[in-house]
Amino acid sequence: VSMETNNCVNIIIDYIKNNDELSNYLSSKCSFDVEEYNQLLDDLSYLMEYSHSNYEINPIACDGSGGIYALLDGKFVGYIDSEGQAGIVANNINDFFSIILNCGCIDDWAKFGWLESQTDFLEHYQKCELPFIKEFSEKFGFESDSLKIYEMFRDAVFKEPRLIIKSTSEDYVDYQQFFEM
Repeated sequence: VSMETNNCVNIIIDYIKNNDELSNYLSSKCSFDVEEYNQLLDDLSYLMEYSHSNYEINPIACDGSGGIYALLDGKFVGYIDSEGQAGIVANNINDFFSIILNCGCIDDWAKFGWLESQTDFLEHYQKCELPFIKEFSEKFGFESDSLKIYEMFRDAVFKEPRLIIKSTSEDYVDYQQFFEM
């Protein structure tokens, strides 16, 4: 993990922790919950039990239902849910926040296939104009242009190599790709 990326993530996470309005919004609208790092490591350990990945995984937050968001190889942002699905969701931390602030819950986008076409994307894209979200976005330089977010989101979920989590035990199964189209 590069020091620059780690510092950027830590600064953003600290900003979220210190802003109750933002923290509550991210939790309720984006299913992004900031937890203590040791708790996130425990969550990751549980999800990765008897499994291995093609990326180094460093948890940054959880989703409230047993899944985690993580830096992959210190650069990409991945999502591992508690139902056996995983995938890359952003090419970097700034893209990640640009996406969730304007799209909400990542798993809805995968579940309902809203990334399959630009028309579907634009129909479900909801730019957030709340003052504390605008301030957060401007402070860290997050993108808000819908077409740019569409491109960055699609580019990330189809990035190669994809996040692969393979079982190392006959009692477990491999994770499926979160986005399949």
